[in-house]
Amino acid sequence: MPCRRIFLATGLLVPAAQALSSPVPPGPAEVRLEQTLDAVGGRARWRTLRGTLNDSWQFRAAEPTRVRARILMDFDSGRFRIDTEGEGGLRLVRVVDGEHHWRRNREGQLLPVTEATLSEDRRWVAAHLYRTLARLAWRDPELSVRLGANDRLEVWQGAQRLIWFRTDARGEPYAFGTYDSDTASTLLGPWRFEVDGVRHPLWTSNADGSFRAQLAVLELNPPMDAALFERPAR
Repeated sequence: MPCRRIFLATGLLVPAAQALSSPVPPGPAEVRLEQTLDAVGGRARWRTLRGTLNDSWQFRAAEPTRVRARILMDFDSGRFRIDTEGEGGLRLVRVVDGEHHWRRNREGQLLPVTEATLSEDRRWVAAHLYRTLARLAWRDPELSVRLGANDRLEVWQGAQRLIWFRTDARGEPYAFGTYDSDTASTLLGPWRFEVDGVRHPLWTSNADGSFRAQLAVLELNPPMDAALFERPAR
């Protein structure tokens, strides 16, 4: 049987099997995504991440104005633990692990996380900046990218926009917003804090500057011992 051929717009005749198997070139959003991943260390490095320990100084307009916050996050499951320490012996802990959650308040009491905070935390994790970049590097099939208004790179999960970035000419993000908001919620300093090829911004700030954070320590794929997420006896 003679081989079927397809006439392409270029005027060339090629075998049908070859034409059908030709790779689809990446669209503008996929090209931008690769630029962005390259700007923050590259897909190959980010795809190895299953979690981080992000340790930063946080500066706030309200008391306490300066605290040290350590965020341990499991990128696979979205569970996290936040330890916050400040002057005067301040020590707070908050843990969300699926349906299990607990917190230690200023008085040292062990309590469940409030429903309002729990709802905010789950939205925060779902659209978390670094976890989302790792998922994109993994090629998570639940995520897709688009170019939106003002040339923003948008990340969608199904019909819901999770997060969008404004990027510079090299693809490095300098601001982002989440969900339905078209206003940037966070500004990002230069991505010059580097550990094993993975880059993070030196600082972050909310839009009006009333909350700022300066990265102090970054650990990649830290131990995720179950005991860190379990509620202590007292």
